[in-house]
Amino acid sequence: MRISFRVISLLTPLLAAATSHADTIILKDGTFVEGEITLQTSRTVRVSTRFGERTYRRSNIEEIIESVNSLDPDAVNKFAELSAPVKAVLNARAEYDLGRHDPRRYERALARLEPFRDYEDSRAIRIHIDWLIIEINERLGRWETVRQLLENKRSNGTPQERMRAKAHLDLFDANPDYDLRYVGEKHARNFIKGEELRNRARQPDALRDYDIMRIALEETCEQLLVEDQLSVKALADKLDPEATYEACKTLPRIGDVGKYLPYIEDLKRAEATLAKAQAILDDYGGAFELDIVRTEVNHLLPILDRLQEEASAASPETYNPPFDRRTGRLTKDGREQWRQRCDEFLTTAEPVTRLIDYMVDRVNHYPQALRDLRKMLLDSRERFKETVRAVRKARSRTHV
Repeated sequence: MRISFRVISLLTPLLAAATSHADTIILKDGTFVEGEITLQTSRTVRVSTRFGERTYRRSNIEEIIESVNSLDPDAVNKFAELSAPVKAVLNARAEYDLGRHDPRRYERALARLEPFRDYEDSRAIRIHIDWLIIEINERLGRWETVRQLLENKRSNGTPQERMRAKAHLDLFDANPDYDLRYVGEKHARNFIKGEELRNRARQPDALRDYDIMRIALEETCEQLLVEDQLSVKALADKLDPEATYEACKTLPRIGDVGKYLPYIEDLKRAEATLAKAQAILDDYGGAFELDIVRTEVNHLLPILDRLQEEASAASPETYNPPFDRRTGRLTKDGREQWRQRCDEFLTTAEPVTRLIDYMVDRVNHYPQALRDLRKMLLDSRERFKETVRAVRKARSRTHV
């Protein structure tokens, strides 16, 4: 993974107009994520986007392009460090965004990408170039070219690209005049809100319109979720507190907690379907994804409380072992009983620690949206771990 820098200044006015001091993360699947990087660790990068907080594993990141203040004396040099294909993509993307107000920008965007149509040094950059070319040609209404490019992706692209290409081609097949009357078998009047939008959608070549195509792809994603019978309520209805409690009581000391939870297959199916939808529209489903995490954590909270209460009941602090009144020292039997009580607590505490770590990891992906819940879990974890440390230290005590 490489880290480079983007200068936002009068030196790059076109880029500045489109990005407004945004950092960019390039994923290996070709997705460009723009926003503000708020945290970087050895394993993950967190970025605040207009669709909310997102956390990405470094293993899934191709390149990070950090914005640089134009007052930085090295700004020009840092901008020069960007590779020519990255510069072309960023500037073409800016032209594309401005094309909604000035269609001439679309041709300029294509011209910027033309030298890199056969670029092979970075798969992620190549994927993004290909899809930007497809989207620009859609905005220009060059449907024959678009179909050829999409058919190639459906045959030779990555699994995510094949799914994305199929979604576009299915829309074209259902609407041969490239208007928007149907998504699947559902009529547009049932999902397009507002008379003005419905009238725009009825016009031939309406799918040239960015907003109309966006509505069509969002409805495609919605139908995908319905087809897989996926909803947050459906997931919540399947959650069995007693089964989860029994599973959590016997969590192993190492390994992925998630795979031992009884609902994990349902959760994986939900996340897999969401991944399909996000392959079609990469910023789709943020709220749905958040609701899944919130539903799971709210299911686990009473189970965590129950386990903590059981651990507290086994705390050695509530136990008075036999001791010698003359010396104030524990008797031999008292020391043995004290250690057994400490060991009983530590055994009972182990699944609590494992479960709370799992829950913190889940909410860490949404540090702002789940801020209060995250703080509560972090505070609870610190208090409980401090108790565990104290018991381990006190296990060897000899005085009452």
